[in-house]
Amino acid sequence: MSDKEFQIEFFYQDIAYIGLVSPLGKKNWYAINLESENQESFIEIVAQPSESELEDWTFTCLDGEDAMSYYDKDLLTEIGEAMERVLANKSTERPESQIG
Repeated sequence: MSDKEFQIEFFYQDIAYIGLVSPLGKKNWYAINLESENQESFIEIVAQPSESELEDWTFTCLDGEDAMSYYDKDLLTEIGEAMERVLANKSTERPESQIG
C-alpha cells in the first residue's frame, strides 16, 4: 500500500468527484477528503481494509460512526474502487532508478 498522499478522481451519478487520500498511522488506513465538482458534497471519512470478504474497505466517519449510515453505499464503493485503481498503479510502478 502507499505511504504517501494521493489523489482520486471518479464520476458518480454524472457528478465528478475529486479527493485527497492521506495515509494514517495505522497500517493501510487512509483519511479521505472528497469533494464534488458542484461543491454540494464534502466528505471526510476514514478507510481501512475490510475484514469481510464481500468488501475491500470499511469506511467510518471521523467520529467513528459507520459511514454507510450517512453516505450512499454505492458512493462509498466508488471511493474504494478509485483508491484501488491508484494503489494498484503504484504497486506496479518501477522506481525511476530501475527504468532503463
